[in-house]
Amino acid sequence: MKHTTIIICCLLCSCGIFTFSGSTLPKHLKTVDIPIFSNSSLQSGVAEEMTNTLSKKVLSENLLRVVNTAGDATISGTVTYYNNSPRTYESNGARSVTISEYIVKISVDVDFMDNKNNTHLFKGIVSGQGIYDFQKETEQTGRLRAEDDIVEQILQNSLQSW
Repeated sequence: MKHTTIIICCLLCSCGIFTFSGSTLPKHLKTVDIPIFSNSSLQSGVAEEMTNTLSKKVLSENLLRVVNTAGDATISGTVTYYNNSPRTYESNGARSVTISEYIVKISVDVDFMDNKNNTHLFKGIVSGQGIYDFQKETEQTGRLRAEDDIVEQILQNSLQSW
């Protein structure tokens, strides 16, 4: 019985490490500003979408209060790469190819800065991908999946060190 209690306590404690609760951030951080990401890719609108997706995720996870300027922390970034290309295809003959899946790949150079202590919570390039069925879905579906993938990685990378 004693061993079972210890095991249960260890399991419960270890599960908390992987949550996005605000308690995993430094206590002095209460607000964050997320300026619109820059875009050095050739795909229009992707930087604005990425910024909106990130802001919504921070709000929905109740991590920090999002403010317009002068937050305790700042998450900034630049979309550096965007590509939409065939992923799955079949050859139906000498000159016939059928594409069934495409993949959207996006890379973003991210800086999550603790403005109070002038330190980086996370700084680096994050890449994401979104696969979509060409027959049933649009490139926008793949793009949104790639953006969600990147946002999850930004938050995980930022919170892991705390």
